[in-house]
Amino acid sequence: MPTCKEVQEVAEETRSDAAAPQGVTREFHFTLDNNLTEKQLMFYVINSNTKVYINGELVFDKHRSETNKVSATGCYWVNLTLLRADNGKEVTVELQPLYAATVKRAVTFYEGSQYPLFWKILKQDAVFCFFGIFLILFGIIYLGISFYYCVKMRIRLNLSSLGMVSVLVGCWKISDTCLITWLLPAHVRFFSYLSSIAILLLPFFVAMYINISARPHSTIQRAMYGLMIGNAVLAAIAGLLHLLRIVALRESQGIFVYLILAEAIFMIVLEFVVYPRHRNDMRHKLFMASVICLMLSISLDVLCFLIWHSSNLMFFTMIGIVVYIVAIGILTLRNAQDKLFRDKATGLYNRNKCNELIHMGIAPDDRLCFMMFDLNGLKKTNDNCGHDAGDQMIAKFAEVLRNSIPAGNFIGRSGGDEFISIIYNTDEERVKKIIADMWEQITVFNQENEHGVWQLGAAVGYAFVKEVSSRSYKDLYKLADKRMYENKRAMKAVRTE
Repeated sequence: MPTCKEVQEVAEETRSDAAAPQGVTREFHFTLDNNLTEKQLMFYVINSNTKVYINGELVFDKHRSETNKVSATGCYWVNLTLLRADNGKEVTVELQPLYAATVKRAVTFYEGSQYPLFWKILKQDAVFCFFGIFLILFGIIYLGISFYYCVKMRIRLNLSSLGMVSVLVGCWKISDTCLITWLLPAHVRFFSYLSSIAILLLPFFVAMYINISARPHSTIQRAMYGLMIGNAVLAAIAGLLHLLRIVALRESQGIFVYLILAEAIFMIVLEFVVYPRHRNDMRHKLFMASVICLMLSISLDVLCFLIWHSSNLMFFTMIGIVVYIVAIGILTLRNAQDKLFRDKATGLYNRNKCNELIHMGIAPDDRLCFMMFDLNGLKKTNDNCGHDAGDQMIAKFAEVLRNSIPAGNFIGRSGGDEFISIIYNTDEERVKKIIADMWEQITVFNQENEHGVWQLGAAVGYAFVKEVSSRSYKDLYKLADKRMYENKRAMKAVRTE
């Protein structure tokens, strides 16, 4: 059975080297095992020039371009196939870190068969690659949905910026795994640049997300505009410095990581400041739960780093980011649906939603009642008192309906002065109680506003599923509408007597 083991006895020394990119060369010395039949030497290198010697003979040499001092080698696996004659020989590995952040990175050497090591890497990185692919796919979906709403519905969603954040985090995560460089060794420089570019662009799109989410014309929105411009300028400068071969992208990305962290903290603090204003909003509570999950995830990774000096590839943070992005996407889509299907004047479902339900709905059971309401005197109020008074009349009647009809049932404004409601799991006694409650509230309001410019009143009609053979909402609507107008005529007859 193929085996692979970690080299245990490794002597390391760091010596000054004026010719090296960071002024140091790290040397590792160890002896190859005599007993292994399948001989391969493997280790993972993070942005360093690498030379491998066996008994003083150079067998591997990888370094960045001599003419371009800001080019990257990327992160890569050294995978050397050894001969049986190499058993017991002395190995010397020289690493010249390209960037200050990699000078003290630990290096682990393996010898034996590559297959056990591959399965170890697969088990270690598969989850993070899955998270990365998941975030990229979700980001693309968000971008597509945002484009659709913008073009077709003329609604601007913050899903576009959130989608870009999701795509960039996914690219960053996948590019930084050991697995991707093992599977695609010929493209390690591409993934190195992809990771750097993702980090450079992330602060801009995080700021854009906060900007779109903020209240229009608020101080926060103006501040985010400034931050977006600042992030764009910094990213352009970093790109220009790299193209001019002055400073490598990888060396300037540290400032962008701090920007991402600062913006994330700002967003979390902002939500905790805003939260008390929305304490009874269930969607905001769900949003806050996702923010708290993200905070706890980051805290766990920081704790792991402080205890074991390893973030384990930000495992908990990745879970928190996935939960946050999915939760925000769902809540944003729900809010967009509200914009499409909510009546601005009343907060009830609007005509579009009512028509959709009436023409496509089928009653789920026999204990369902379809109710119609027609607000009396709206045209007269609009003509005599103005549309502002008419809007107040509509809003007040909507409030009466919400207070009369139990939660969990459908209430919508199907026209200018018409409202519908679908009452589930009910009977005629309960429906009559709803109507009685409605009239009680109307009477109290009219008495309190006896000398007001307008008075509330409404005609009502309703129909049960058992009265309609087709069970369709359309036929229920027709029957309830007919009875509502009968009730309206009866009310007019009473007033004329």
